[in-house]
Amino acid sequence: MKTLLQSPPVRECAATACSFNDNGCHAPAITVAASADAASCATFVESSLSGGIAEVTGAVGACARAECVFNSNLACTAESITVGPGATVSDCLTYQPA
Repeated sequence: MKTLLQSPPVRECAATACSFNDNGCHAPAITVAASADAASCATFVESSLSGGIAEVTGAVGACARAECVFNSNLACTAESITVGPGATVSDCLTYQPA
């Protein structure tokens, strides 16, 4: 069995209302959801509480947008991703339909 050494990092996140965003994403792993036309960050939590791990840069744990050019078996193969406003307040802006 193989283990995953490095998931694609969240290079930039403009979802400033997210509790995991403090000058960058600090969620250990995010999930990109497939809802309608959006590739939204399902890990987005709007809260006044500070979430995540300060020493960690967020990474993509899973991606439900199977038709994305960077999706292989529901895992992201992009070098890194950017999250920001799109169809929702926290979309994967790296998403590209296949």
